[in-house]
Amino acid sequence: MKKTFRKCLLLCGIVLVGVLLAGSAAVSAEMEVFNMGLATDAKNLDPHQATDTMSFTVCKHINEPLVTVDGKTKQLVPVLAEKWELIDPETYKFYLKKGVKFHNGDEFTAEDVVFSLKRVINDSVHAGNRGKQIDPDGFEILDPHTLIVKTKGPIGGWLESMKHPYASIFSKRAVEEAGEEYFRNPVGTGPFKFKSWTKGEKIELERFDDYHGKKANFKALNFWVIPDDSSRVIALETGKLDMTYAVPPNDVQTLGESEKTKVVSSPGLRLIYLGMNTQNKPLDDPRVRLAMDYAINKEAYGQVVYQGQSVQPDGPLVPASTFTPKDAAPCPYDPEKAKELLKEAGYPDGLKLELWTGNLQDNVNGATVLQSMLSQVGITLNIQVFEPGAFQARLKNADHQLYIAQWGMQTIRNAGDYWNTLFSIGSIGSSNWAMLNDAGLEKLLRAVEVCVDEPERTELLQKVWDKLYELHPVVPLVVPNELYGARKDLLGVEDLVDGQLNYLGNLHLPD
Repeated sequence: MKKTFRKCLLLCGIVLVGVLLAGSAAVSAEMEVFNMGLATDAKNLDPHQATDTMSFTVCKHINEPLVTVDGKTKQLVPVLAEKWELIDPETYKFYLKKGVKFHNGDEFTAEDVVFSLKRVINDSVHAGNRGKQIDPDGFEILDPHTLIVKTKGPIGGWLESMKHPYASIFSKRAVEEAGEEYFRNPVGTGPFKFKSWTKGEKIELERFDDYHGKKANFKALNFWVIPDDSSRVIALETGKLDMTYAVPPNDVQTLGESEKTKVVSSPGLRLIYLGMNTQNKPLDDPRVRLAMDYAINKEAYGQVVYQGQSVQPDGPLVPASTFTPKDAAPCPYDPEKAKELLKEAGYPDGLKLELWTGNLQDNVNGATVLQSMLSQVGITLNIQVFEPGAFQARLKNADHQLYIAQWGMQTIRNAGDYWNTLFSIGSIGSSNWAMLNDAGLEKLLRAVEVCVDEPERTELLQKVWDKLYELHPVVPLVVPNELYGARKDLLGVEDLVDGQLNYLGNLHLPD
């Protein structure tokens, strides 16, 4: 019956995606056109205004920042800045790459950098965080390819943050001439030029043959928007797509066993965790919070909820972070230890608690898994499911006990920023849903925030890691893998290690 249903679905899907992708052949041996499937459309091709992963994915092929972080080594590497110097804790000197052209033929210069970073300060949705760290009067152009940028005091991790698409560099002349119409036809220095955008259907890019770096292996890149999971998978199976983002875990085995397709996973960017209101009894006792961790089998959680397509985090951080803690290991599954801690905390007969979650199906499923696991140590859960808006509003009101949440590092690879968002006193009432209020942790977070010496900063981050284990405001559950489906003969997919389709132009077929 299952096979019959899939055949029927396949036939229907062939018709659907055939119409959708009419006239668009999958990449040939000559690499003429590459067709990429997306689950959602981009929302904005202005990287200073975008906030979603798909927008950033497209923007990163058109626009470039000064620096980036190598996904494998986690080290800063040049892009538009050839090299840089830290003159003092709040002064950076950038030496720009020469001979770089924008898609309109304009030469890339220091004026474009100043214009773009001032736009981040004044007109960006990110102006309230990273933008406010740049001193608006701290720019000095020394020559067309050398400039000074000052920050408002020492900012730990600031240079690393400049790898994000919100720090993309635009052509000053092109933006000033086009005004608001500029982002209907954006001009960057990236490996691809913008061609067209049919909203809800596709975004077309063309190779930029005057690109300053390694040229793309194909002449055109099409992003096809196919929201339905089954239709997207069928488009890959039938050769209408060369690759697709967001393969459903249920389709991993089928695509992996096919002679025509393969599945490649990379470490995800979303930490799924069980949060605890540290100001609400009985969860104000760290022994109770630690007992929760011992009572949960994280490996089994990942198998049941994500069909094994996830990794178990060592703590409150995703593997893609640029900070890797020393001697990190997840809290082991030990229900007897959990019972001991509960007894020690004064709850020998167990507890009754409320668990809140949004209506994302994975989290709803996860709630029932936790309900079963925690019952084994005497903890009874009453599950409440809310719409996303109501869920977050209720968490900010601080009348909750337990909650399942996720927090991504799409925009924050810096562990200090990540933890500051989730656990600082200043984030209570916004994103510190654990209501954690600890002076010792706060002192460490503030030290990390202003430390620009990398070895010293790493030591401080290690102390934050250790302090968070002591406080235990959350139980890290899983980090779901990013799952890509691709044609079997496509090479280079395994190098897309940062979970955001960093540069599709490097993909190629065998010689």
